[in-house]
Amino acid sequence: MRSLVVHEILRRAAELFPDTEVVDPAGRTSYAEVYQNASRLASALSERGVGPGTVVGVLAVNDRRFFELHFALSMLGAVIHPLNFRLPPADLAYTVEHAGDDWIFAWSGFAPLKEALGPRVSNWVWLEEGPVPEGELSYRELLESGRPEVPATADRVEETDNYTLFYTTGTTGRPKGMRYRHRDILLGSLSILHHLALHPGGAQAQAGDVFMPLIPFFHIHAWGTAFFVPYLGAKLVLAGRGGPEEQLAAIRREGVTWMNMVPTQLHLLLEAAGDASLPLKVLTGGSPLPRGLARKAWAKGVRYSLIYGGSDQLATAISVVPPGVDPESEAAADELATWLLPVPFAQVQVLSEDGRPVPKDGRTLGEVVADLPWLPPEGYYNDPERSRRAYRQGRFFSGDLAVVREDGRFYVADREKDAIKSGGEWIPSAVLEAVLSEHPGVAQVAVIAMPDERWGERPLAVIQPAGGALDEADLRAFLEQAVKDGRIARYWLPDRYVFVESIPLTSAGKLHKAALRKQFGLGS
Repeated sequence: MRSLVVHEILRRAAELFPDTEVVDPAGRTSYAEVYQNASRLASALSERGVGPGTVVGVLAVNDRRFFELHFALSMLGAVIHPLNFRLPPADLAYTVEHAGDDWIFAWSGFAPLKEALGPRVSNWVWLEEGPVPEGELSYRELLESGRPEVPATADRVEETDNYTLFYTTGTTGRPKGMRYRHRDILLGSLSILHHLALHPGGAQAQAGDVFMPLIPFFHIHAWGTAFFVPYLGAKLVLAGRGGPEEQLAAIRREGVTWMNMVPTQLHLLLEAAGDASLPLKVLTGGSPLPRGLARKAWAKGVRYSLIYGGSDQLATAISVVPPGVDPESEAAADELATWLLPVPFAQVQVLSEDGRPVPKDGRTLGEVVADLPWLPPEGYYNDPERSRRAYRQGRFFSGDLAVVREDGRFYVADREKDAIKSGGEWIPSAVLEAVLSEHPGVAQVAVIAMPDERWGERPLAVIQPAGGALDEADLRAFLEQAVKDGRIARYWLPDRYVFVESIPLTSAGKLHKAALRKQFGLGS
């Protein structure tokens, strides 16, 4: 590779692994054909004025055409903005306006959103086959009008040029944007792969794996798989719009060995598998992995690793099996569901409120602060006020509370905004949720803070039953045993339990605690 620019990844894959398959529900192709299509697209878009700095939104699921666009836009020096179609329309429209999208490539199933987004964007390209509205373009039309030669602009793209722009889910206000350069997104993505290749863990990755990312491209380009899979020259399977049943069929048909997904997706996939085993390597994260779900997955043959990071910091740490621990043991399963080792080039500290490192005792909570070479240079895009709070002295202050061990591994216990401050002491809601999730009668659980005159805040447990009889006395007895076992402190025990039919989730599949707090009149 001549430099750290995105389309060089695909060029290398097309040269060294030309026949390796890229599969989606529409059919099969190869890295050689993907490269040719990307070149034709870049040529056609260049003729229509797309060039350095043009912001192009993509409103689509993970499929081959979205994959090709990653590299076509890179060849032009354009900025790709993967649109989070799970955002409320008003928030989605805000991200398009804030990013300054000039073009949008969209799947026809998202046509109803065009009314909300259309006034700002003058250029629409439809990804599906078939007729398109007058004055708009189809993907096929662009592809057929382009030349197969890589456009001259590709050699002028620098690794310090801006490449991508994406947004947080906006559960605590307007979504925040992050703009990353070519070098940033590639360093962050390849650090994931190198960590997974170097260290023993459930999601160890290698060139012989068949990869199927369930994380959508709008979330850090499917946690970097858009780049590190072709970097490996490995087979890539894209799920498109398929649900758990279709995903399971693709796993078996294509010989998928490695996947990424949030815990809710893992839960749905295990349900679809029924009593059958599911021998997969899974990288999971985005929210804590409930212990009950982790044990169920492990019993079915799923070997997992936990990733920690986010849109505003990219990859920061991934769980590994410590030296001397049997990778197939229960101890390994527990380590992989909790304790995180920083990825290559990442320096992580856990700091107290006065800015000093907390003791490495595995008990004292502090804020996770990350020093990473791929942080967005400007912080949040066009948002200096929120940038000043999170990006300081070249580091990212995450707002996550964690404990750290002597070996440098840390465990993220909670978000600072979600933790409960009771009598001056932190109660990590995520730890309580993890313990409660082990009860067979609990399908989902969220613990939130409710005001208390004496203690300031106390825990409220919101329970979605799995079915059958479940009452408060049963849950209290279950947690009392956890206290006796030394897993939680007695003052952590919830003061109140509420049973609901369903717990709201964010667009990223996380517990939507802001919505719950609003639902129960506890603020936002």
